[in-house]
Amino acid sequence: MAIHFIGMSLRHLAVLLPPLLSLPRETVQLLSSLTERAPLLKYLEIKGSPDIANVTFHAALSLPKLDTLLTEGFAIPMACLPPFARLDHLRVLSLKLNEDTPLENIRANYIPAFHSLEAIHLNTTIPYYATSFILRFLVGSPLREFSLESSYILDQEEARHLVFAMAQSFPHESTTTIRVWCSENTEALPGDRMLVLDASILRKLFVFRHLKTFTFNVDMLYKEVDDKFIADLITSWPALRGLSLVPSGRTPYPAINLTFEGLEHFTRSRNLTYLAVLLDSSNCSLRPKYPPANGSSCSSLRHLDVHASTYNIRDLGSLSSLISDLFPNLEDGIKSLGPSIEEFDVIGCTSAWGAVSARYR
Repeated sequence: MAIHFIGMSLRHLAVLLPPLLSLPRETVQLLSSLTERAPLLKYLEIKGSPDIANVTFHAALSLPKLDTLLTEGFAIPMACLPPFARLDHLRVLSLKLNEDTPLENIRANYIPAFHSLEAIHLNTTIPYYATSFILRFLVGSPLREFSLESSYILDQEEARHLVFAMAQSFPHESTTTIRVWCSENTEALPGDRMLVLDASILRKLFVFRHLKTFTFNVDMLYKEVDDKFIADLITSWPALRGLSLVPSGRTPYPAINLTFEGLEHFTRSRNLTYLAVLLDSSNCSLRPKYPPANGSSCSSLRHLDVHASTYNIRDLGSLSSLISDLFPNLEDGIKSLGPSIEEFDVIGCTSAWGAVSARYR
């Protein structure tokens, strides 16, 4: 541990600690001395195991200029949350919430909101922890960016409570980014079946009129994300730059209800550069030959991800032309998941979107 490199003028510090059986004395010494050694520190990033939690957060609380704190690998102790919320200078925060952060134990009159926080990333083992955190600590915060990664599958009720909490707590005029996704190693209970995402829940977020980035990738079926929903979304979020509305895992082929007619609504979005959606392209060869959207296009789009969307190989030419007409300025190949055995052999469809990309070029 190179403590002697820490200087009075240091503004940015990132520390990656390997998993160890015990907390090294040098690490404790480094973090405990930051106030004296680096009083001007503004950015602190710590990655390590749970035994580093207490010393990390107490060190961060002692830094008078700290405006960015990013942590990974350990949860914040409950006792540290109220003091952090009272800080006047904290702008960006990354936290993990788990059973070590029992939010329900906090008295209502003891909860201050993060009154200076502009961006927060939460990593949680249970979605309820994030919802509870939002309602207890983010009401009235000048938040602009919110992201949540869950290592546990959301059910319909959890998704509803989470979305309602965001719509109720985040400032409608200044929030520009909302990102929610389930990690690749999400845990499912034995016997769990895939639920259908209720798109009416997401409509509650249309109150954020200046939203630029929206991600909602959870383990559900997205068949209610249809043409009408996309039309209303584009109307509600005219400043949108990035949209990802796909499951975190593979979606069965019949659960796709966004057609090319729905895709044409994106020609009204003048700022969109990234798009990830599930597309039902099963009947694209039956469409009229004239250009889609009366010749309009989404010229701003640079990256397209169709996830587990499928198409019939006989429609390759028609599909390539339609994509080219709608999105003439894509910078790289169309991204997708590879076809499942069922899609390739039973349905007779393919997800070999590389062939579409090749035609597009």
